[in-house]
Amino acid sequence: MLVEQLTGFVLHRRFYRETSYLTDLFTLELGKVSAVARGVRGNKSDKKSLLQSFQPLLLSISGKHELRNLNQLESAGSMMKLVGHQLFSAMYLNELLNRLLPKEVPHPELFYCYQQSLKWLASGGDIEPCLRQFELMLLDDMGYGIDLTQEYENGKTVETDIDYCLVLENGIRRIDKSAKGTNRFSGEALLQVSNNVWTPNSLQCAKRITRMALAPLLGSKPLKSRELFQQTWTTTNIGNVK
Repeated sequence: MLVEQLTGFVLHRRFYRETSYLTDLFTLELGKVSAVARGVRGNKSDKKSLLQSFQPLLLSISGKHELRNLNQLESAGSMMKLVGHQLFSAMYLNELLNRLLPKEVPHPELFYCYQQSLKWLASGGDIEPCLRQFELMLLDDMGYGIDLTQEYENGKTVETDIDYCLVLENGIRRIDKSAKGTNRFSGEALLQVSNNVWTPNSLQCAKRITRMALAPLLGSKPLKSRELFQQTWTTTNIGNVK
């Protein structure tokens, strides 16, 4: 029987039978884990108040099967205080992780990136650079990273005054300036993205690239956090940053 001491966060929870929750957790040690928190939906349960998104946790799990049991559960720090735009953005990060990560495959660098992203959002930091950096890190950590500094066909270094397109599962290649279409990125913007230099042009470039790269991984099912964001906030506030 597996017994594991873990550090993590709740990505999602839902009702399970009459008194329990089925939880999806993102942990440092095991990556994404699904576990049943039994008998916690009563008003007197201490665990129920801890099973919230953006609450750092210490926990233990047990069980032999893919769906494990959540045993010990305690706070590992204060809950991240997220409201408004920052809350919706953090929900987007959770949904990406829950949709894309395989179960019980450790992603320690991504876990630390997630922690830092939550802290950045909770401190009121700029949303778009945070989301773009996280998306790029997620793609890279899952094995879908894109080298934005050289052409995949010949290894030539990207030049600032040349335009390029993205070929999924391969990388970038130069295109003729007269070519039409939206799959077009300036070399200057690509190099800025690769160096985390954020300008309006590089942010738009990164957004389009990550949208293209994430689309086949996410499939046709819409992201609920993106829909909620778009329904709640008008484009006159922050725009569609996700």
